[in-house]
Amino acid sequence: MSPLLEIILILTSAKVLGELAERAGFPSLVGEISAGILIGPALLGLVLPGETIEIFSDIGIIALLFISGAQLNIRTFTRSEKAGAVTAAGGIAVPFVLGILLGFLSGFDLVVSLFIGITLSVTSIGISVRTLVDLRQLKSSAGTLIVSAAVIDDIVGILLLSVLMALAAGTAAGPAVILPVLLTIVFLIVVVYAGRKIIPWLFEKAGRAHTHEMPYSAAIIIALATAALSHGVGLHYSIGAFIAGLILGDSIRRDRSLFDSISDFAFGFFVSIFFVFVGLLFPPFTSEVASFFLIPFIAVAFAGKIIGGYAGSRPFLAGKRAPLMVGIGLCPRGEITLVVAKVALTAGIVGSVLYSSIVIMVLTTILSTPFLLTWGFHSLEQSRDARQS
Repeated sequence: MSPLLEIILILTSAKVLGELAERAGFPSLVGEISAGILIGPALLGLVLPGETIEIFSDIGIIALLFISGAQLNIRTFTRSEKAGAVTAAGGIAVPFVLGILLGFLSGFDLVVSLFIGITLSVTSIGISVRTLVDLRQLKSSAGTLIVSAAVIDDIVGILLLSVLMALAAGTAAGPAVILPVLLTIVFLIVVVYAGRKIIPWLFEKAGRAHTHEMPYSAAIIIALATAALSHGVGLHYSIGAFIAGLILGDSIRRDRSLFDSISDFAFGFFVSIFFVFVGLLFPPFTSEVASFFLIPFIAVAFAGKIIGGYAGSRPFLAGKRAPLMVGIGLCPRGEITLVVAKVALTAGIVGSVLYSSIVIMVLTTILSTPFLLTWGFHSLEQSRDARQS
């Protein structure tokens, strides 16, 4: 099938199943991921996760995180950075330790056990953000805390991966560990501090152009450029795109037509392709998996994030249900976990059986979390309404 026909099939199936999911009361991403499972290698095998689809998918996660950052107020977000850091610490440490223990108990060596801990410690910011957007909870106190912690999760997870790769290569004390840390620090300083002056200035200059669509083009170029810079220093595209959206949020929200245009650009095309691509990664049901390991692996994946996220956010949120929502919101693993697993497979750290188990764990958390968050936030709103009545 030609790439153009694949895109048509992907979009059609994503929108049809996404609409059905919405009508059933669940986020549309559930339908979009299901579309990928249906038309991908897991079932019908009509579309395979090739390079062309992956490029569109990367633009989708960039667009999703950029527009999500633009929806948030940077001052409110930065005020929650302490809460986000503490929550992220709990959401990383608990699953990381539980993952290592599970690895040892399952008979794996130190390097593989560390790898299992890393795969369980990273949250998929894309899945969490899209679910919060669909549920209109992105700006809630729990939603802001989920996003803040997930951003930190991703950064720390990639740094942990660099340590693991250095350990596997026998260079754990050398530049292989120090360089990624230094590059990450430099990137964050440049983008967060210098970018807060440079990026809005560039966007303002673009707004004075005679070309009608220049602000729209400038916003997209800035999103792609910061994502590329983020990727260049070893972080995921989503980190740079989210920070750029956060910085430009006030400027973009002032022009409602511009904000709506970028949202349509994100959710009408590229974001749907990203979530279908996630479904395409689901392995065929005939794939060999470590069955003795899979069920406890999935159980630890949920328990570690829920316990860690709850414990980390409890001091900053009222009641018990909101911290529970934070813990659940940190459960999905996604693009970065799959990248970590692919790198480990290529480096010979894990075999194909463990890799397949990791992919199934990732997709289980991705598909389950929207249902859990939908139930949880509805329950939270009902309890608030009951207290007010």
